[in-house]
Amino acid sequence: MKTGLKLNCLVLAVCLLIPQAKASILFGTGPASLIGCPDGSASVANLQSSVGWWVGPPFGGGEWHVLFRGNTHAFMQALTNFAAIRAPALDLMIHDGPKHDQFLDHKDTQVDWEFVVWNPEQWNNLYHSTNAALVKVVKDDPNSGKSPPAPRLNVYIGGGGVELEKIQIPHNLHVRDERVQPSKSINK
Repeated sequence: MKTGLKLNCLVLAVCLLIPQAKASILFGTGPASLIGCPDGSASVANLQSSVGWWVGPPFGGGEWHVLFRGNTHAFMQALTNFAAIRAPALDLMIHDGPKHDQFLDHKDTQVDWEFVVWNPEQWNNLYHSTNAALVKVVKDDPNSGKSPPAPRLNVYIGGGGVELEKIQIPHNLHVRDERVQPSKSINK
């Protein structure tokens, strides 16, 4: 009986000493610390129109989602800063809106636009891992072995403060209109 108790205590002590796995999604408000993301990312993430952020996925994170609420003028500021990011490609996706985000920590969860960017080092640690346990987890993931996606700005049109017809889209952005009935009023 004493041996079983000692063994259980030993197992519990070892479990408590093992570092906690980075398996949770973190979220918050205020400035987002986009360490290691492409140059210029912080100038988008830390705009006053930011209402929150979250970072995931489990097993190391690295994909930042910065959430914004505002009018057309505030979105233009974000779009201008976004177009200045130093990355091989930049994507602007237009969606029907508004969007409601589960990670916002207050009642008004509406999001008018969202900045999504990966830390390339964390992408490579996850999707190019040589860790046998992690390889088993991500081996069937469609991202496994690929390069990180381009930084992306998602804008949600309808019910929010952004009027797309008043936006001048910079020429260096790849634009995809994902709305059910895309408009022909995209100014590029």
